[in-house]
Amino acid sequence: MSEQGAIDADFDDAEISYEQRVANALEDVRTEPVPGSLAIDLVTRQLLFVRAKVADTLGEYYEQENFDLATYGPHPWLPVDVDDAAYECYYINDLSLDGLDDLADLKDYAFPAGRLAVVGVEQAWAEGGVGDV
Repeated sequence: MSEQGAIDADFDDAEISYEQRVANALEDVRTEPVPGSLAIDLVTRQLLFVRAKVADTLGEYYEQENFDLATYGPHPWLPVDVDDAAYECYYINDLSLDGLDDLADLKDYAFPAGRLAVVGVEQAWAEGGVGDV
């Protein structure tokens, strides 16, 4: 097809697909947890501190820990997939400034990525983010 403008092209050729519009809109939005970030546990709706990525897939996590996060508890009814990474997290309620020295003694929990809703606090100060007025 020769280069044509939107006026010269068929409507279907000129319109960007919904999938592409969504991909463009979410291009700079972090959708995966990263160490040091926050997430919400979709089951308990509690805020979590993401300490580390402990496995790239749930199969790898199973090999390391001999525990199946894919079939654990409510996970079969969540958007949890065997290709999910596994993350070590702490419930924010369990953290305090006084207790940071004892972080190793706190109970950590492993979560599949599909159980975590990313809290993109960095969007607050990104250009065009919530913090821009």
